[in-house]
Amino acid sequence: MRKLYLLVAVVLVAGMALAACQPAVEAPVATEAPAEAPAEAPAETPAEAPAEAPAEPAALNPYIGSNKLDGNGVPPTFFADPHVRKGFAYAFDAQTVIDEVYMGEAIPSYVLSLVGMPGYDPDAPHYEMDLEKAAEEFQLADVDGDGVPAGEDPDDIWEMGFRLQMLYNTGNTTRQIYAEILQANLAEVNEKFVIEVLGLPWPAYLTAQRAHKIPIMTGGWLEDIHDAHNWYQPYTTGTYGARQNMPQDLKDQFKALLDEGVSLVDPAARHEVYQRFNQLYYDEVPGVPVALATSHGYEQKWTTGRIMNPIFSSIYYRTIGKTADAKDPTTITTANIGDALTLDPAACYDTASGEVLQNIYETLVFYDGEKTDEFVPQLAEEYSVSEDGTEWTFKIREGVKFHQGGDLTPSDVVYSFVRGLLQGGYSTPQWMISEPFFGVGKDDISMLVDDGASADDREALMANDPALLKQVCEDVKSKFTIDEANNTVTMKLAQSWGPFLPTIANNWGSIMDKEWVIENGGWDDSCDTWQNFYSMPDSENPFTPITNGTGAFQLDHWTPGQEIVMTKFADYWGDPAKVDRVVLKVIPEFGTRFAMLQAGDADFAAVPAEQRAQVDPLVSEIKVYNAETNTYDDPKPVCKIDTGKLGIDRFEICDTPNDRPLRLLFGRPGLTQDVIIFNFLIE
Repeated sequence: MRKLYLLVAVVLVAGMALAACQPAVEAPVATEAPAEAPAEAPAETPAEAPAEAPAEPAALNPYIGSNKLDGNGVPPTFFADPHVRKGFAYAFDAQTVIDEVYMGEAIPSYVLSLVGMPGYDPDAPHYEMDLEKAAEEFQLADVDGDGVPAGEDPDDIWEMGFRLQMLYNTGNTTRQIYAEILQANLAEVNEKFVIEVLGLPWPAYLTAQRAHKIPIMTGGWLEDIHDAHNWYQPYTTGTYGARQNMPQDLKDQFKALLDEGVSLVDPAARHEVYQRFNQLYYDEVPGVPVALATSHGYEQKWTTGRIMNPIFSSIYYRTIGKTADAKDPTTITTANIGDALTLDPAACYDTASGEVLQNIYETLVFYDGEKTDEFVPQLAEEYSVSEDGTEWTFKIREGVKFHQGGDLTPSDVVYSFVRGLLQGGYSTPQWMISEPFFGVGKDDISMLVDDGASADDREALMANDPALLKQVCEDVKSKFTIDEANNTVTMKLAQSWGPFLPTIANNWGSIMDKEWVIENGGWDDSCDTWQNFYSMPDSENPFTPITNGTGAFQLDHWTPGQEIVMTKFADYWGDPAKVDRVVLKVIPEFGTRFAMLQAGDADFAAVPAEQRAQVDPLVSEIKVYNAETNTYDDPKPVCKIDTGKLGIDRFEICDTPNDRPLRLLFGRPGLTQDVIIFNFLIE
């Protein structure tokens, strides 16, 4: 089946590449025939006003062929017909994706939320490949809008056929295969249904998305916080919903359910709301969830104590130790693909930077081991929430030292949150903290200044009335109250917010030393100056290269493009780190990372899915995820590895350990998935 998809793709992509080289076709513009000019105008005849310049011809969208329902393209409203969307949904084969893309290491996605979240339902209504049902849906479609189903109308898609392009970002073979599956299956439904598969460089792919030009595409998402809202929102009213020109009435229906669900704290109540959301998403089919990949993480057998929580930004090192037989028992070395971008917790929005920050800085609450939905106090000794869910009170831990010697105080907590909210900017994670404090939809400080007119534009923001800017800052500060006697901080939210704890448990909830930030060029805590720091690029941020946290490790040095080294913090308030140093190596080439694993020079390494067959033969023991306990079972010895088999069947369990160097953690559902989405109005 895979060879068939590739063969069809090669032919059509080649044809598409030729077509893409042609200039855009301009739509014909109807004009009147020009009047004949008189041979000589009488002197007394007033001069005529100059004729208006003809309207600029509109360029057709090359991704939808002729831009018409004529068999050689589709009209811009093609996917506005729900039967067309359902036809595509029934033509997609997710099982092929699981077996041939993920080699059996994935589970099907029936809803947008993930396993264990409110709204997740393995029995929810969903679409599975059924080409007969696909044909039925296409015959019910009425793309030309004449009231006659396509199966009875010679001028509609069943008889006319269609041609359009499904795009993917070049190099993403997974998304390419999704397109090939639809390409082959739709041709089987009706030979006149033609999907052309086209790869674009990432910048062009992203630009075309934002311009609403891509008719059908795959949208991938890696969650920001482990909560259902962070999955339902992007694919309806948020990032991807905005790129598919969803009708306003449908967006309003989704938004009403989103607002209701996120305002509830009780998981059971939220689940009921999201079940209604699931049904609406199924009925209207704005997209088709594909599959959820499962874990496949390697580590040297001499490592101990790793917490394999998928919400972590890679590895949390405080609990990890090494046995005496390790090559270097005092140092952990990880071979990563990429480098950090910034070490300012308020601005960090990438996993490479996040891996550093979660080991240097700390939050008020943190995840309870491997659990993604339970929390334990960290810099807060305890916490409570008011009955209406709008006020959270945190008792701040005493005796905590920052790496540079300062003492943690409630003022540091308040300053850290206020600074982040005011610094804002949509290239940062602050939008997630803004909504709980400012209200649903108010996801940046600029929304409180000028309804977002100056979003991401510092100069435009600073042009507002200084009195207004000062008042906005004071309003933000008023949401936090310090009780010095009890060493507590109370936070007042705009409304009850179900995912508040997971929101502040991630890196952007990190607490910084107020005095140190100010001394090093950060905001001075004055409401007269905050706008000078709004939407600050990493290149201007004084905290991009430096840190001062309370975590078990402190920054030793960062050599961009080469390595980041952290060392054990001797005055850490909690259980100390078990090793002296952590070295994060930047190794883009897989061959080098693989050699480091083989030689024992790396304790952990990034291994893409397509390279697992090369690394699996090094596995000596395996820890398999247990869905009932939500953790991994004890390790079991592996005798043989057959890379030709799928999933867990690849590993033969035995009783006798062998001398291969690696341990494998296998089978936990991850936190990223793809959704095939349709553009309701292709521009």
